[in-house]
Amino acid sequence: MKKELELAIPMAQAFARLLHPFAEVVIHDIAKDTIEAIYNPYSKRQVGDSSYLDRWDFTVNPQDNVIGPYEKTNYDGRKLKSISVVLRNANGKAVGFLCVNMDVSVFERYQNSLDVFLKNNDQQILEKKQGLFKDDIYEQINAFVQQYCMERQLSLESLSREENQQLVQALKTLGAFKGKNATNYIARILNVSRATVYNYLKDLEDNL
Repeated sequence: MKKELELAIPMAQAFARLLHPFAEVVIHDIAKDTIEAIYNPYSKRQVGDSSYLDRWDFTVNPQDNVIGPYEKTNYDGRKLKSISVVLRNANGKAVGFLCVNMDVSVFERYQNSLDVFLKNNDQQILEKKQGLFKDDIYEQINAFVQQYCMERQLSLESLSREENQQLVQALKTLGAFKGKNATNYIARILNVSRATVYNYLKDLEDNL
């Protein structure tokens, strides 16, 4: 096996372990047009089988190192979602590629059931009445906190004291503390005591 292909083995093994049992990972040799390594081979292919690479043109764009995602069909009709990474030598010439084939049929199997479960189960309830049960203060706080952390690439579980204070300030500006028992709820979300939240609020007032 070419050195460049050998270097891709740990990556192939990692993908196969991480995505097991849903992913088959294959390393192909372009010049030989054969499979050089395969992990979790549910396609019934094996090392030495033809790769059928004649349909690929790797000379079109030397910078195009990722192909896909694209759809394939397994021998038994299962739908696959695949992506290929071009493997190049020191001169930038394509010598092989690593292909990850994800079996998505199992997800499709439950998609309809999940759609039914997740959407509104009571088709007769009016949207006005639904408003009584959705978008309450807790839901609004949840949505705001998640958006706040996502925009700043923060993890709610690992916020520093200063970051907690800044989040409390943002929640106060939002008007979140006007809701009944909102302070208790926010304290639980931040994993601090209610007294700590009050201290944050007091510090905000003192700095005004």
